Amino acid sequence: MKILAIRGRNLASLEGDFEIDFTAEPLLSAGIFAISGPTGAGKSTLLDAMCLALFARTPRTDQAKENNVKLQDVSNEQLSQSDPRFLLRRGTASGYAEVDFVALNGHRYRARWSVSRARDKENGRLQNPRLALYNLDKAEEEQGTRSELQARIIDLIGLTFEQFTRSVLLAQNDFSTFLKAEQGEKASLLEKLTGTELYSAISRQIFEKNARAKEAFDAIQLRIQSVELLTDEEESDLHLRLAATEKELQRQEKAKAEQQALQEAVRAAEQSIAARQVQQKEAADRLARATELLAIARREYEKGVEEQQASEARFKSLQQEILQARKLDIQLDTALRDRSDSERRLKDATARKKEAEDKYQAAVLRRKQGAEEIARLTAWRERFKDKESIAEQLSALLLHLDAAAAARLGMETASRSIDSIIKEVMELGKQLIGMQKTAMGKQRVLQQTEEEYRKQEEGLKAIDVPALDKQIEQLRREREQLLIEQARLEASGDIKELRAKLQEGQPCPVCGSTHHPFVASPDTPLTPSREGKEIVPVAAMTLQLQALSQKKEAYTVGTRELARLQQQLLRLHKELADSEAACKEIVSKQQLVASRHEQEQATVKEQAAKLVQSLSAADVLFGNSDWKKAWQQNPDAFRKTLTDFARQWHENTDKLRLLERQESAQKAECESLASFLPSLGKQYEEALQLNEKNRSVFTALQAERAKLLNGRPADAVEQEYSRRMEELKERLKKLLATQTEQSGIAEQTRGIADQIAKDLAEASADLARRREALDKWTADYLASSDGRQLEDTLPRITQEKTELAFRLRTQTDNKAKVSGLQEELNVRRIESERWAKLNELAGSADGAKFRRIAQGYTLDVLLSYANVQLRELTRRYRLERVPETLALQVIDRDMCDEVRTVHSLSGGESFLVSLALALGLSSLSSNRMKVESLFIDEGFGSLDADTLRVAMDALESLRTQGRKIGVISHVQEMTERIPVRICVNRAGNGRSYLEVL
Repeated sequence: MKILAIRGRNLASLEGDFEIDFTAEPLLSAGIFAISGPTGAGKSTLLDAMCLALFARTPRTDQAKENNVKLQDVSNEQLSQSDPRFLLRRGTASGYAEVDFVALNGHRYRARWSVSRARDKENGRLQNPRLALYNLDKAEEEQGTRSELQARIIDLIGLTFEQFTRSVLLAQNDFSTFLKAEQGEKASLLEKLTGTELYSAISRQIFEKNARAKEAFDAIQLRIQSVELLTDEEESDLHLRLAATEKELQRQEKAKAEQQALQEAVRAAEQSIAARQVQQKEAADRLARATELLAIARREYEKGVEEQQASEARFKSLQQEILQARKLDIQLDTALRDRSDSERRLKDATARKKEAEDKYQAAVLRRKQGAEEIARLTAWRERFKDKESIAEQLSALLLHLDAAAAARLGMETASRSIDSIIKEVMELGKQLIGMQKTAMGKQRVLQQTEEEYRKQEEGLKAIDVPALDKQIEQLRREREQLLIEQARLEASGDIKELRAKLQEGQPCPVCGSTHHPFVASPDTPLTPSREGKEIVPVAAMTLQLQALSQKKEAYTVGTRELARLQQQLLRLHKELADSEAACKEIVSKQQLVASRHEQEQATVKEQAAKLVQSLSAADVLFGNSDWKKAWQQNPDAFRKTLTDFARQWHENTDKLRLLERQESAQKAECESLASFLPSLGKQYEEALQLNEKNRSVFTALQAERAKLLNGRPADAVEQEYSRRMEELKERLKKLLATQTEQSGIAEQTRGIADQIAKDLAEASADLARRREALDKWTADYLASSDGRQLEDTLPRITQEKTELAFRLRTQTDNKAKVSGLQEELNVRRIESERWAKLNELAGSADGAKFRRIAQGYTLDVLLSYANVQLRELTRRYRLERVPETLALQVIDRDMCDEVRTVHSLSGGESFLVSLALALGLSSLSSNRMKVESLFIDEGFGSLDADTLRVAMDALESLRTQGRKIGVISHVQEMTERIPVRICVNRAGNGRSYLEVL
C-alpha cells in the first residue's frame, strides 16, 4: 500500500484547497521529508485529512473519550466532541479530504470524505458526511453504502484503522502507552493491532462450551432421578392381576358381542321397516308429481302449436310491407349521399366566401391604418422641422458636448482637489507646530536627564568597589573568627577560673600566647589583635560591617539608576530624532502639497479654456445658445434627449418612406379582393339552394319509411320471425319428450308401490321374532350374573385393565428411558470432563486467559521485530518479555545484561524504545503486504543530539528499504538535516497555507 497524494479543503486551519503530491518533484525522489511549522499551524491536520479520507475517523477525535459531552456548532446544533465533522473550518460551507493510493491489487484508487452545511450556507446545519471511492485506472466510481465503501477500502489497503495508525501513521505519543501498559491492556492492544481477536473469542467459547456441557450433564442426572420405577414384586403382581382381568374382560366382551348382535338384528329390522315406509311415501309422491307434470306438458304443447300457427299467419301478412320498406331503404341511402355532398359543397362555399370577406376587411383596415400613420409622421416632421439639423449633425454635436462635459468635470475635480489641498496644508501646519513643541519639550527633558546622568556617574566614580568588597570580606572573616573563638571560650567549663590564673608573660595553656588582655578587663569581650592592629569589640565591628554593606548597596542602587538613566537617554535621543525626522517629513509634505496646488490651478485654467471652446462650437451647430441652461443642469440627460430625438427622427423618416411605398400595393390589393367577392357570393347561393332541396327529399323519404314496419329494418323483422319459429319448434319438441318421459315414470312408480307394500308385511313379522330372541338372552344373562347389568360390569373391568396395562407400560417406558439416559449421561460426562480440562487451560468468561497465552507468542514475534529496529537505534538495550506474563523488561548490555524495568528509562530512552516497538509493529502488521509509506507525528523533542542522530540514521535505513517517510517535528536540527520539507505557514486570522521546499 502506497500513498500517492493528499488533498483537502477547509479543514481546521487549512483554509481553501491544499494538495501534497508525492508523484511530483521534489517529493517524488525524496525518501524522507519533514512536515514543519509553528505549533497549531496545521501539521497534524494533514494526517487527519489522510485518515478522514480512508476511514472517516482521526486519531485525535478518537481520543475524545467523553462522548456524552456535547459542543455547540455555529448552527446551534449540539455535536459530540468526537465528531470528525468539527474539523470543518468555521466560516466555510463545505470541505473535503482526499487521498490517492496504490491498493494491494496494484490499481490506483482515490478515497474522498466530504461534508457540507445545509443550503451551502456558513451557518447552515451540518449534513451527514459522504464517502466516495474511485478506481483511477478504470475511471469509474465504486458503488455502495458508506459502510460497504469503508469495508471495500479496508480490503484494498489490507489494514484496519488501528493497524493503519500503527503501520502507516504513528500519531503523537500514541504508541508509548503500549510500552508501560498493564498486561490486560497490552493483550487488548495487540489484539486490535494484529487482528487476533479470534483468541479471545475462542477463550470465551471454551468457557461457554464448558458451562453448557456441565449444565447438560447435570440436567440428565436430574432427569434420571425424576424417573419412578416399581419393584420386581410390584411388577409381578401387576402382571397376574392383568391376566385375570383380561380373562374376565374376554368373557364380558363375548356376552356383549352376543347382546349387540341381537340388538343389531332388532335395529336392522326396525330400520328396514322405516326405510320401506319412507320408500312407500316417496313412491306415492313421485307418482302424483309425474301425473301432474304429464298434464302440464300436454297443455303447453297444445298452446305452442297455436302460437306457431299464429306467427306463420302474421308473417304472411307482412310480406308486401317488407318489399316496400326495402325499396324505400335504397332511396334513403341515395338521398343521404346527395344531402351529405350538398352540405359539404355549402360548407366549402361558405368558408371561401368568409375567407375572402375577411381578407378584404383586413386589407381595408391596413390601408386605413397606413394612411393614418403617414399623416401622423408627416405632422410630427412638420412640428420638429426646425430641429432637423440637430439630427443630421448629431455626431459632431455630441463630440463637442462630450468635450465640454469632460472639461467641466475636470474643472470640478481640480477645484475639489484644490479645496482638499488647502485643508491638507492647514492640517500639516498644525501637525508641524505640534511636533516642534513636542521636540522642544523632549530636548528639555533630555538636557535634565543628561545632567542627572553626569551627577550619578561622578558619584559612582568616587567609590572604589574592589577595595570596598575586599574590606567587607576581610571584616566579615574577622568577625566570624571572633565569634568562633568566643564560642570556644564560652564552651569551657571553668573559663573564668582559668582566666584568673593567667600571668602576664607566661604562656596560655590553650593558645600559647604570653599576652592576656582578658585578665585586665574580664567583663569586656575583645577581638584578638591582628598583625599589631588595635583590638576592636564585636559590636563595633558589626556596625562597621553594616555601614560598609549599606555603602555597597547604595553603589548597587546607583548603578541600576545609572543604567536606567542611560536607557532613558537612549530612548529620549531616539524620540527626539524621530520628532525631528517627523518635522522634516511634514515640511517635505508641505512642499509636495504646494506643488500639487499649482498643478491643480493650471488644470483648472486649461479645462476652462477647453470648455469655452467646446461650447462655442456647439452654439454654431445649434444656431443659438438657448440650449446651455438645460445642458448645465444635467449634461447626461441633455445628451440622452438629443440622442433619442435624432434616433426618433431617422426612424420616423425611414418608416414614412416605407409606408408611402406600401400605400399603392395596399390599394391594388383592396381592388382585387373586391372584384372577387360577387362570384363567391353566387356560388354560395347555388350551394345553399341545392342543400335545401336534398334535405327536403331526404326528410320526405324518412317520414314515409317510418310508417312501414314501425321504422324497423326489414332484415331485422325477417330474422326475428325465423328466430321465433325455431324457438317454438324446439319448445314443442321438448314438451313431447316430457310427455313420454312422465308417462313411463308414472307406470314404473305404480309397480314399485305395490312391491313395497308386500315387503312391509314380511318385515313386521321378522321384527317380532327378533325382539322375542333378545328378551330371552337378557333374562338368561341376568340369571348368570347375579342381576348385574352388562352395561355396568363391562366399563368397570375395561377401566381396571387399562389402569393395569398403563402402569406396566409406564414401567417398561421408564426402564427404557433410564437405560437411554444412562448412555447419554456417560456421553455427557465424557464431554463435560473434556471441556472442563480445556477450560482449565484456556477458557475464561472475558477471554483473557487464552488471549494472554496467544498474545504472549504474538508479543515474542513483535519483540523480535522491535529488537532489530532497536539495534539500529541503540545497541545498549534489548527488549524481552517477562516470563509467563505480557509485561516488558529491558536488558541493559552496558551493565552486564542487567534486567531493568521499562519504568526506569529516561524520556529519550523511552522514546527510542517506543519508536522501535512502533516500527516493529509496523513490520508485524504488514508482514503479508508491502507498506511503502510511513508518517511519524512528533516525539523527537526529548532526544539529545547524539540520540537524535541515531534516530535519523534509523529512519534513513527505513528509506533504503523502499519506504517514503514523513516526519512531523519541532526539532530544528532534525528539520535542517532533512532536505525536503512541507512547510505549514501561518497567514493570519487562524489560516495556514502549504509550501514544499
